[in-house]
Amino acid sequence: MEFIGEYLKSVRVKKNYKLSYIAKELNISNEILSLIEDDNFPDYLDSVYLIGHIRSYARFLDLNEKEIIDFFKIQISYNKIDNIKEIAKPIKSNFLLSIPNSLAIFSIIIVASSFYFIFFNQNDFKNNFAITPDIPENLIANIELEEMNIILLQNEKDNQKNDNNKKESLSKINPNKEIKKISSSSAIASIPDKNSIFNDKIITLKFIDSTWIQLRDKQENIIFSKLMNQDEEYSYNLSKNLNLTAGNSGNIIVAIDGVVKGKVGKLGEVVESLVIDINFNK
Repeated sequence: MEFIGEYLKSVRVKKNYKLSYIAKELNISNEILSLIEDDNFPDYLDSVYLIGHIRSYARFLDLNEKEIIDFFKIQISYNKIDNIKEIAKPIKSNFLLSIPNSLAIFSIIIVASSFYFIFFNQNDFKNNFAITPDIPENLIANIELEEMNIILLQNEKDNQKNDNNKKESLSKINPNKEIKKISSSSAIASIPDKNSIFNDKIITLKFIDSTWIQLRDKQENIIFSKLMNQDEEYSYNLSKNLNLTAGNSGNIIVAIDGVVKGKVGKLGEVVESLVIDINFNK
């Protein structure tokens, strides 16, 4: 089989489709589709999103999308070439080996050391400051997890405090008043429909670092696809039940109606077709 991009382009031409028309129908930029047809896959395009775009493109052309994706994976595996660079050997210098230069350097060291011990306090050798080492990369994810747990714990304490304040206020208003009985029919009428409550809730995705995301509906139509930068946010209604695909799920914090629920996944973890519902809590 020819290259994936070349094959998709030939099918598109045979079916007399313009590239701009397909880009508009699939909600994918014309530039990305052009790169795919040229079999040009730059490093800034994550393979997860390329697979999603190629799958949508193949489905639009009525092709076997699974077979197309399998050939694409084989193609990109052959394109990865390790560039091994030979490290240049250090240039040997005999400068320090010469006797006059060695004596001169040694004399300078002796004089400088004597000057310091004579005119400066020896207590200056003691460190009066803390040395903070760099955090190892394997601990960054654990630190982020602990920070998230602190936020969730604080939210839980705030909610509990608000509930206690409401109870105290009610007890002060009517401390001795009996609670009126409510008939079952009136109670049922007063209870709001759960679905309507959940449908009104808003999901907000906050990004703590640059991350590719793609959101698709139940018909696999792409609703949103973009490289999100640090501190950017994207919100949508819970009732849409969108499928989330992300290149680095550890960089995405989920909040429902402003309440932080946790991260989509671990740092460096790739998720595909994740539906965030009302019970989401990590």
